Amino acid sequence: MAIDQGLLTVDGTKHSANGSIGTNGTEDDVIGGDGMYFLTESAKTSSEDGIRALWKYEKPGVVSFVGCLAGRPNSDSFPFESITLNLKPPLGSTSTSTQNLSLNGADLADALQYGPSGGLPKLRSLLYQLQQEVHHREDDGTWGTTVGAGCQNLLNAAVDALMNEGDSILIETPVYPGILAPLRKKNAEMIEVDVDEGGLSPAALEQVMSSLTPDQKRPKLLYVNPIGCNPSGCSHSLERRLEVLKLCKKYGLLILEDDPYYYLAETTIPSYFELEKRVFPQGGRVVRFDSFSKLLSAGLRLGFATGPGNILRAIDTINSGTILHASTVSQGITYCLLEHWGLDGFRNHAHHVAELYARRRETFETIVKKHLSGLATWVSPVAGMFLWMDLSPSGIEDSFDFVLNAAKVHGVLGVPGASFYPNKRISSYMRLSFSVIDLDTDAEEGIARFAAAIKDKQKELGIKVAP
Repeated sequence: MAIDQGLLTVDGTKHSANGSIGTNGTEDDVIGGDGMYFLTESAKTSSEDGIRALWKYEKPGVVSFVGCLAGRPNSDSFPFESITLNLKPPLGSTSTSTQNLSLNGADLADALQYGPSGGLPKLRSLLYQLQQEVHHREDDGTWGTTVGAGCQNLLNAAVDALMNEGDSILIETPVYPGILAPLRKKNAEMIEVDVDEGGLSPAALEQVMSSLTPDQKRPKLLYVNPIGCNPSGCSHSLERRLEVLKLCKKYGLLILEDDPYYYLAETTIPSYFELEKRVFPQGGRVVRFDSFSKLLSAGLRLGFATGPGNILRAIDTINSGTILHASTVSQGITYCLLEHWGLDGFRNHAHHVAELYARRRETFETIVKKHLSGLATWVSPVAGMFLWMDLSPSGIEDSFDFVLNAAKVHGVLGVPGASFYPNKRISSYMRLSFSVIDLDTDAEEGIARFAAAIKDKQKELGIKVAP
């Protein structure tokens, strides 16, 4: 991102700082397609500190003292000669042989130094290509990618860039609880839109928006977790996504598409980012968040955001003053792996990861059906790691009380549904994860304990216990 005489330059396109679209725009409306409309005034005018802003001018032939001013350590002091990665045999492969990769030379040098706030250029370029292929987007200058320390970091920065103190936001509920902390920090008014088995309901969204009173702040953001939602496991259908996008056009909304389970779906549904151009030819109405945590390693703490360049610039600026940048070692390792695999290899790996979780879900559900049929209900998720279990068929309406008392006594724990609502409402739901539990031993024992705990709770409530 460059600053040029009051104009913001993104991918070669200049945009006015007041939020109106520049000469390259395709739709002359108040919102435009460059994302500026949605940024806070502070985010519109902020920029990286002067030192980091100079880094982009460091090119071959330029004698630069910027690195010294920025505090880059002399690499001769680093004790690392190379980093060797020993890869497991690919998922789904019959091979037992491992592969060795090395991070060295210029790539290692980049991985061991301070880097750009938006991520190492080689990795960003590769991720841009990935998004082009996966989400069928053209290289038209209307969008970009940036790298952060996991989706959580990027979501926090996005909230800072897009929300003023006390602003309102639409959130599907139940909701991923990680989004609640940054929203509470902003004292945000969280307007809940309940999901059903098919995910976010356009009818429910329309009802909520049309019911806002004149004294309420009108939201400009809609937060969704559209595939294998944490915690409900539900996924938005193609039809619903298109209807939601049309409602975003009607009500002037920007979608925050938090999609860490996208690659865990057996059958992919076009993302909001992919579908955006059908409703908004100029783009600029979806910011997408992807994660490597479920595919490569949660400990890498690496995610990436995709969307309008101005919004990504604001995210980068916020990160430059907080975390500085995501770990360049993590970025270097990830780039080394993706370059070795190629994008097709990455997608093949993701496909086998989805199959792994599908097999675990099927085994887990078989165990749950054996012990909890008639005591609880749930919807089988098409992606993700969770069963969202309704205990109301057993007469249990408060899962928080159930987990902390009856279940705890029996030596088993789940996550009460109240944890996934901003108002901590009483909920009959409980989230169970099947991602890492031993399906041969602990799962069977744990679900049997839940069944016993439910029956004990029924006795306490005076409900007839089924044999």
